[in-house]
Amino acid sequence: MTDARLMHAVVFWLKAEAPEDTAAEIAKFYKEEISQVNGVEHVFVGRPAGTDRDVVDGSYQVMSALVFANEEVATAWQSDPVHDTFRDRFGPHFERVIVYDTRE
Repeated sequence: MTDARLMHAVVFWLKAEAPEDTAAEIAKFYKEEISQVNGVEHVFVGRPAGTDRDVVDGSYQVMSALVFANEEVATAWQSDPVHDTFRDRFGPHFERVIVYDTRE
């Protein structure tokens, strides 16, 4: 384990049959619930910005980034009850999920 901060970015593509407000509900859950988890230093969550550049992939519906103080905290997040609640509530609506973890 390292003491370097870790950013955990997750990109979500929703199923076509997901309720219309699913992306908004995901963002709300991040802001109200995940932001309160011990060890989460920063939460950023949003929808595609509509940036018009060839290198930008805007095909997803929601992207999030969590910043953790270190790898130990990031690892603990994987078994946090809030993380489990998020997966249980929104997981059935995911068509595809990609995760990027990076250290500072």
